[in-house]
Amino acid sequence: MLLDLNDPKSIVAWWEVFPERHGPLLADWAQRRPEVRGAIALASQMIRANPRTAVMLREAELRRAANEVAQVPPSHDEQLAREEGVLQADDFAGQDERDPRDAWDTWDAQEDESVQELDAVAC
Repeated sequence: MLLDLNDPKSIVAWWEVFPERHGPLLADWAQRRPEVRGAIALASQMIRANPRTAVMLREAELRRAANEVAQVPPSHDEQLAREEGVLQADDFAGQDERDPRDAWDTWDAQEDESVQELDAVAC
């Protein structure tokens, strides 16, 4: 695929191939290359105006945000324990997984059960 940075339609077609990667590249080019800034801005408007590409944009933003979650490195004690063989790498698998009780989709149901339990105790 050939990309013509002076043609908004070409920019949109190129962006559609890999939105989560090409979006940040276009933003960077728009900042650094004033000669193509107008075409990139027009392409951005075209992407937001089209219902299909607007959905692609939102999905790409969500995927990019999910990938930007910071990974917390192991503490010094954890690293030392691994080196001494006390802990294995598998001991930390899933250490940043959320507690299933924190899931929003089940929160209402859990609260309803808690309220029912409290009502039963109060009666």
